Parts: sequence; structure tokens; C-alpha cells
Amino acid sequence: MSLNSFFQFFVPKENKFYPLYQKQAEYVEKASKLLRQMLIETDLTRLEALKKEIKSCETHGDKVLRDFYSQLFNTVLTPFEREDVHELAEMMDTFLDRIDDSANIILTRRFLAVDQDLTTMAENIMFAAENLRSIITDLPEMYDKSKEIARLCHEIKSLEHDNDELYGSYINKLFKQDYSLTEIIKRKDLVQVLENTTNSAKYISDKIRSIISKL
Repeated sequence: MSLNSFFQFFVPKENKFYPLYQKQAEYVEKASKLLRQMLIETDLTRLEALKKEIKSCETHGDKVLRDFYSQLFNTVLTPFEREDVHELAEMMDTFLDRIDDSANIILTRRFLAVDQDLTTMAENIMFAAENLRSIITDLPEMYDKSKEIARLCHEIKSLEHDNDELYGSYINKLFKQDYSLTEIIKRKDLVQVLENTTNSAKYISDKIRSIISKL
């Protein structure tokens, strides 16, 4: 797909898509901040409330994706363009789903205490979501802001790399701690889902970088 074909979705003729991308980015950012809060929260009632808020973001995100498809199917496009354009919306929705998965693990595993490494991973996810929202904000001006978008994409990739390193070191340390098998499994589940969530953010930035590289 050419850059011009993608760019048309952000000009007045087809600007109905852009607000949907914006909404997705807003829900992702909000959910990521709530996820980070869950990792430092110790009160069960508050944890349940935070999880409920994240689920609300995920539910609203699903509705946005449905609205996106409704608009997309009523727009005259070639099959290839249709596939390429909706992929970004799908990736955004997956990122939000992974945040919700992480919240489920935190709530259901009932951790007595969460290690700093895990909190840092959640913070990196939050920073990636913030960068993503900035990228989406800049997309209508991608010709003029290509360098800034590329910088933000690179920042997301760096955050993903940091979480890769944290994941590896955490797994290594996990089996050296005096944890029960149950506790090891719970913590491994959490670090794995946080890693998967960060990967989802990187996939979005990779997709956008491939578009910007055509400028």
C-alpha cells in the first residue's frame, strides 16, 4: 500500500477513521495508567475497582473497533487497502486486550508483594501508551511530523527492549528465590503477560514506522 493511500484516511474526505484511532489511543493510555496503579496497590477492594475500570476501557475499545469496521465496510477501497488500513486498528485493540489480560493476572493471582522489576515493566507499558497516543495525534500531519513520529516509534522500541531485558533477568532471578512453586508460577504468569503487552506496543510502532519510511 502506498503512503498516499494510507494518508487519505486522515484528510477531510475520509476523516471519519481518524477519530476512531484517537479514541483507541485514549483508551489504551488510560488503561495503561490504571494497570501501573494496580501493581502498586495493596487494597483488594481498590484493586477490584481498578480492574473494573480497565475492563471498561477494553469494552469501549471493542465498540470502537466495531465502529471502525462499520465505517470501513461502507467505504469504497480496494481489498489490499482495506486489509492494510484496518491492521492498525486491530493492533491497537490487541494492545488494549493485553493490558486487560495483565490486569486479570494481577487481580486473580493475589500477590502479597510485587517486585520493582514488574512495576518498572508496567511503567514502560504506560510510557509506550503515552508515546502511541502522541503518534496518533500527529498522524494527520505525518508529512510534516515524520521525524517526530519516527522518534516516538523508536522510543517505544527502546521501552520494549528494556522490558525484554527485565523479563530475562526476572526469570533468571525468579528460580533463585525462596518461593513456593505456586508463587513462582504466579509471578512467571505476570512477567510473561507484561512482556506480551509490551510486544503489542512495539508491533504498532513497527507498522507506523514502515508507513513513515515511505515518505
